Amino acid sequence: MTTKKIISQLNKVKQGGCQLPGRPLFVRLYPGLSVAALKAGLDKELALWCELRAINVTGCGKLLLTEALASLVKYFGYSQATAYRLLQAGDGKLWVIYQTPVRPGSQIKIYSLLRVSEYLDTLTGRPVDVRVADYQGARGKKTAWLYASFFKPDGVKAKPISRDSIEAATGVKRRQQQRYDKVAGIKRVANFAFYQDSQGKLKPIRHLVDGKSRQWLKDRRLGNTYHSRANKAQRGMTKRVNAELQRSFKSDEACLIKRFFLSARSLIRSPERANEAFLLVNKRDRLIKGRMEWCVA
Repeated sequence: MTTKKIISQLNKVKQGGCQLPGRPLFVRLYPGLSVAALKAGLDKELALWCELRAINVTGCGKLLLTEALASLVKYFGYSQATAYRLLQAGDGKLWVIYQTPVRPGSQIKIYSLLRVSEYLDTLTGRPVDVRVADYQGARGKKTAWLYASFFKPDGVKAKPISRDSIEAATGVKRRQQQRYDKVAGIKRVANFAFYQDSQGKLKPIRHLVDGKSRQWLKDRRLGNTYHSRANKAQRGMTKRVNAELQRSFKSDEACLIKRFFLSARSLIRSPERANEAFLLVNKRDRLIKGRMEWCVA
C-alpha cells in the first residue's frame, strides 16, 4: 500500500469512517527490552511497539493500520510520514503488517512480549508505566524514557552504579546519559563509603587528593543512585515470559558478581560476592540523617 493510499484512508478515519481505539493513559516500558534496544539501535522501533500496545486497549494484539496511524498522530505526536516510515522499519521485527481478504485494509499484528524478548535476546525486567502526557513528544524524549526505565522508580530502593557501568549496560555514552537525565527528570543521589572501627563505630573511608599546591583528605564516594519518575507496573505476563526465556539460556552461566547489598540477609545468601562488597547502613545508624551510606562488609 502506497503512502498516498494510507493518507487517504487516514483522512476517512478523521472524518468518522471508523472508530479509533480508546485514549491510552500510560505506556508500559520493560527495562530489559529497553536496554537491549538501545544497544542494538532499535530504540525508535521499540518505543513504537510500546505505543502500539498502549493503543491496543482491547489486548487482542491486532490493529487496523489506519487506526494505528491516526492514534500515533493524535496521542504521541508523530507526523503521518514518520509514523508510517517507522511502522515499515519495524515490520517483521516487532510487528507484522498484512492484509486479509476478510477485512479490507492493511492490519498490524503486534508481536507478543515473549517473541520480542526472544528477538532482542534478553529478559524483560520489571515493567514500569509512564504517563502518556510525560512520554509524548519528540523521538529523543521517548528514547530518554526508554533509558530511564533502566533505573528503579522513585521510592524503590536502588543500588549505586557508575556512569561507566551504565554505559556498558545500555550503550549510552556519559554525555548523552546526562542529557537523558534532564529530559526524563531522573533523580540522582550521591552515595558514600564507610567502615567499622575496632569499637564497631562507623567511620568514613577517606582518600588523599593531590591539588596544585596542597593535599587534602576527601570522603570516598561510590556511584550515584538513580531513580526515574515512572510508576511501578503490575508484572502481568513477565514472570511466565522470563521463566520461558530462562529455559533457553545456558544453565551453567556464571552468577553475576554482586558488590552492593540492601540487607544483611541478601549479603549472607549471595553465592558470588565482590572482593570489596558494601552493605547499606540502617537509617538509624547513619552519621548524617538522610544520606546514603554504605559500610564495607
